[in-house]
Amino acid sequence: MFEDFIQYKTNIKQGVGKLLISEPMLLDSNFQKTVIYLCNHSVKESVGYVLNRLASNDLSYYLPELDGIQFPLFIGGPVGLNTLHFIHTESSKLGGDLIDQNIYWGGDLTTAIDLIKNAQLTPNQCKFFLGYSGWGEGQLDAEMDMNSWIVGNASDQLVLKTEHEQLWKKSIESLGDKFKNLLFIPKDPTLN
Repeated sequence: MFEDFIQYKTNIKQGVGKLLISEPMLLDSNFQKTVIYLCNHSVKESVGYVLNRLASNDLSYYLPELDGIQFPLFIGGPVGLNTLHFIHTESSKLGGDLIDQNIYWGGDLTTAIDLIKNAQLTPNQCKFFLGYSGWGEGQLDAEMDMNSWIVGNASDQLVLKTEHEQLWKKSIESLGDKFKNLLFIPKDPTLN
């Protein structure tokens, strides 16, 4: 019965600027009930960031220049946990590569730090990540074939302004009524 729910697919193709929403029973603890924003997607590789896994330390732990300023930091994925990345909506101030709509990837970190210090860059405008989620050639397609991910459209509202605790739920709801049943599936239906 539960298997029927996870067979749902959208007509949206995975690609740059799309969301990968984990199916509710995905067993990999790195990705249980996660939403990933894809920033790079090609035949050879894909890169994205988990939007809703809050790190145990805030950004100032890794950027001492921000000591005393609480700015959230997210675990972008299990790869390269010694690297720092960010996405934002402030291209006129930070630069970066346009991903989709008004969301940019990377840019001038020194300027970002200064803007955060002066309360001119908020978590609703910029999201920082430790590490990333990455797939090699054919890997993401294989996971799509196994129904591990549901592809959704992104918006700056979902990506930057939705509380991380609500992001998976709101992303499922954004797919329409056909997908709302997924909200009621427990992580392990055999325990139900």
